[in-house]
Amino acid sequence: MGYYKVPRSVLFLCLFISFCLPYQFLAYEVEADQPVQLLIDASEGSGRRIPDTLFGIFFEEINHAGTGGLWAELVSNRGFEAGGAIIPSNIDPWSIIGDESSLIVSTDRSSCFERNKVALRMEVLCDSEGAHICPSGGVGLYNPGFWGMGHGFRKDLVDMLTRIKPRFLRFPGMYHVTWPLQIGLDWWLAEDLDALPIWEALDGLEFARGNYLKFYDAIRRTYPDIKMITNCDGSSRPLDHPADMYDFHAFVSEYAVTGKDAGTGSLLAALAEAGFLIGLEKNSDIVQMASYAPLFVNTNDRRWNPDAIVFNSSQHYGTPSYWVQHFFAESSGATLLNAALKTNSSSLVASAITWKNSEGQSYIRIKIVNFGSTSVNLKISVSGLDPNSVELSGSTKTILTSANVMDENSFKEPEKIAPIQTLLESADKEMAVQVLPHSFTSFDLLKKSVSLRIKEDDSSSISSI
Repeated sequence: MGYYKVPRSVLFLCLFISFCLPYQFLAYEVEADQPVQLLIDASEGSGRRIPDTLFGIFFEEINHAGTGGLWAELVSNRGFEAGGAIIPSNIDPWSIIGDESSLIVSTDRSSCFERNKVALRMEVLCDSEGAHICPSGGVGLYNPGFWGMGHGFRKDLVDMLTRIKPRFLRFPGMYHVTWPLQIGLDWWLAEDLDALPIWEALDGLEFARGNYLKFYDAIRRTYPDIKMITNCDGSSRPLDHPADMYDFHAFVSEYAVTGKDAGTGSLLAALAEAGFLIGLEKNSDIVQMASYAPLFVNTNDRRWNPDAIVFNSSQHYGTPSYWVQHFFAESSGATLLNAALKTNSSSLVASAITWKNSEGQSYIRIKIVNFGSTSVNLKISVSGLDPNSVELSGSTKTILTSANVMDENSFKEPEKIAPIQTLLESADKEMAVQVLPHSFTSFDLLKKSVSLRIKEDDSSSISSI
């Protein structure tokens, strides 16, 4: 048995948010005319790769996130009344499995339900043997799902998840009553999001059945590559059960700012979380995964505050905490650069990474949180780049802020606090920028591709990297 002890230096990550919560932030304010320097080393080989699975999502059946939410309606036209109560009824989008020579489908008003009189009648004309054998795929009816997705999830909510590009999906959470159904749906959701499924069943199973060792042995035999983590502390005495890692800090499975300052999703909470996530980036040699919780809340059954995504039967919006996660969508698998702030103030936090988009274009992303109530004049210096290596066009600036730190989004104003992206004028490796008060800002500098000429047998070719 082997296990990995997380160094105590990582403990500051848990404390960071509490330091950031008060309005004063216990920090010295930076005067608007006082310049601050951010020095970034982008030289080849100077950075460190961030784990591919650093940032993901945690889905649990709380606040009616699943039942009544993500899979609120799995069947489209379930009452066969899309065309009204007339007969024959419109049964679209139901479709026949097999062919019409094997199955007759009709509707009538013979239903036993007083408020839904339309019933579907199926007459199967084939059999497993005899003159008319059923098609190999069988016969029946098929429904593609209310939202048009292969697994029937509510598309607008899944789209919200897709936009933050989660690298893993942790499930099933603390409510295990619907495990058989939920685990299957969670696996489907991970598949739709192209995210690594992280099934945290062991602790719950141990509690419910007392069979930890049996499950451990079975999982180890079948999936020897899966790392199993225990939340029991092995620092003071040896563990009494096998595990690959201990200490929950290796997996920051549930982070969020809560309490009165967080409200139901305030800018103040989001800024503190942004600073916390920058801390996770910088300590990603220790922290392998992190996810916000809770992910969803149905306003008709709000059990916990705050949450990342708020919805009802027809509307949805992201809280500022949700939008913060957009700034880290490219962090997993990126390269962390050495970034140092030269200032006496503790109201600023910054990091820098290099990442590539789907078209292979390379960017330097610089993220800065300003907890203070005044603007900051910031001078950014990126070393290790060739002259003129930053494109004059194609670089962007993205800002998340609002007039009041206690501002929140709502169904009436769903994007009152949302990232605003603009083109970054005069982008260069030496820049003077202004960082707004109570804001989270990122600068994406587009790097020029480098052309190389390679000669082979008196012929030449040009390639770009």
